[in-house]
Amino acid sequence: MIPNQWYAIAESKEIKSGKVTPLRRIGEDLVLWRDDMGKLSCMLDLCPHRGAALSRGKLVDGCIECPFHGFRYDAEGQGTFIPANGVNAEVPKVFRVQTYTVREEHGFVWLWYGEKRENYPPLPFYDDLNDSFVYGSVAVHWKSHYTRSIENQLDVSHLPFIHKNTIGRGNRTLVNGPYVTLENDTISVWVDNRTDDGTPPTKPTKMPMPARPPLLIFKFPNIWQNRLGDDFRIVAAFAPIDDENSMVYVRTYQRVKRATRLRWWMAQLTSQFNRVVLREDQRVVETQRPKIAGLDIGERFIPGDRPIALFLIHRRALIQAAEKGISLSAGQEVVAAADAQIDWSVAEDGEIHPNLPYDLLRRSRQTPISNN
Repeated sequence: MIPNQWYAIAESKEIKSGKVTPLRRIGEDLVLWRDDMGKLSCMLDLCPHRGAALSRGKLVDGCIECPFHGFRYDAEGQGTFIPANGVNAEVPKVFRVQTYTVREEHGFVWLWYGEKRENYPPLPFYDDLNDSFVYGSVAVHWKSHYTRSIENQLDVSHLPFIHKNTIGRGNRTLVNGPYVTLENDTISVWVDNRTDDGTPPTKPTKMPMPARPPLLIFKFPNIWQNRLGDDFRIVAAFAPIDDENSMVYVRTYQRVKRATRLRWWMAQLTSQFNRVVLREDQRVVETQRPKIAGLDIGERFIPGDRPIALFLIHRRALIQAAEKGISLSAGQEVVAAADAQIDWSVAEDGEIHPNLPYDLLRRSRQTPISNN
């Protein structure tokens, strides 16, 4: 997990009013619930009295009541009532449940993974996905770490094999580039695959800057978009459950059809097709070992893996920066130092070594710029 980030962990519709909802995310058992005004709360699913699951309890007067001894806790996690001590007894401060800061926007529940603060950064989403779009969604549980799920959606080489009968038809096995950028914690990928006619692919570092919008746009820590056109998008959130599981939420956004009801049905039907495509990915991704992706797990890279390499390098840099309490450079187009240290055109194994420093290289310059 990358500290100090907003993670999309669920869809808002999963949290019903008047009910408590257990949810395993970020390696913890959580419980989510709404007060009488619909405001969302999130806390550990653990009563500090005797360790019972609060999710087995109920909501009483805007508080969650433990099923074991009736202890009640408010939205801030503070105990408000201990039945055995009487209605007028003060509740000791030690009876407090750990809470998490959550927000709701774009139909997702977002959890802040980090220390509470006075001001939080904006939620990572796509500004042009406004109310003119409608969407249908599907959710699939994968037995894989969320980093593997993300890698899969940044992989531009697998389509002719895993998806040969669906989105990978055409046998476009050869990968030019791809051209990839990183700006403000957003990876953009321009895909340029073609059939193998015997001519070599264009090297990643030799790809000209495309004039068209990118096909794939990933926003750290766990939001991805496949931009199929101005009016048609696929958006996915890769919610971390634990080290061996993730929940993949996939939405089809579209504004092609004018009739509101027809647009809605079109989005629903396309979402069911997405479920088929997800299952094609799932049956392979779940076999990957180790479960968690990384730069130091012994895997080898090819030029087509450039988006994955950039994801892993920047993810590590964000983790290290959070541990040191510093911020990474932002606001400029950057590419990974891998391009400066690995000549993709001649590398025999494409290995990215675990001690690769995270320097940033402006495309307009030829010398790395150190973060120090």
